[in-house]
Amino acid sequence: MPRNLYQILGVSPGVGFDELKKAYRTLAKQCHPDLFGNDNAKTEEFQRLVHAFDVLSDPDSRSQYDRHLEFENATGSALRTQAVMDSIADDILEEMVVGNDAPKHTTLMTLMLDLERTENFIRFRQAKTLFFCGQYGKCQSICEALVNISPGNILYHYYLGESCRLQNKFSKAVKHFRICLALGMHRTPPQRLVKIRKHCRQAQENRGFWGKFMAWLMGEEQKEPISEEEKMRLILEDTFSRGHKKREHHSLSGHNHGRKLLK
Repeated sequence: MPRNLYQILGVSPGVGFDELKKAYRTLAKQCHPDLFGNDNAKTEEFQRLVHAFDVLSDPDSRSQYDRHLEFENATGSALRTQAVMDSIADDILEEMVVGNDAPKHTTLMTLMLDLERTENFIRFRQAKTLFFCGQYGKCQSICEALVNISPGNILYHYYLGESCRLQNKFSKAVKHFRICLALGMHRTPPQRLVKIRKHCRQAQENRGFWGKFMAWLMGEEQKEPISEEEKMRLILEDTFSRGHKKREHHSLSGHNHGRKLLK
């Protein structure tokens, strides 16, 4: 029985992303539940495989997992400490929904069962790996393809904008950071995106006098963080509001239909 995540994928700790991806795809064909009538043993094997790839394909979580191994304390659960959005949970959800178009109750495993979504997930993880390795041009190229597939995904736009900013392509960086901020405003609850706003200001300030003026107009983010209780309240309010509007629509449609029948 494999003792750590590298052994589950059959790779060495120093393996690069391409080898990691190849190992995952090879092993997935050997235990994908759809190929074995949803056999319980194969399903559990696939779950372990997905978890191993999830942790090791993310530069942040892999780094933490490696530190666990150094202390001979491989728990298999890596923490991501630097959120792009308002919280780690928001980042994980954004990655899972792959453009905010996923079935209800989506988990990482159900996501990886869908071959098309799996491909998007792998491509994004490859882009992140390239970004953390300083290969910003290659990261930009992949993210440009991803935002065309899923234009509503904040993380795709962020890494595209950030890779452009670090290549001194400030106009393009600002464009995608602004898209992030606009998308965040329409989430429930709204995303403050402090990190993205900061990087947007930095990119603006590098666009000369006019850019500095526009950065000044953005102002500093002064809002207090939204508590978990407040987040839940806003989510519930939005859910009930949409349910109420839906009932009103059905009621009005039925009333109009009745009037037509009476004529």
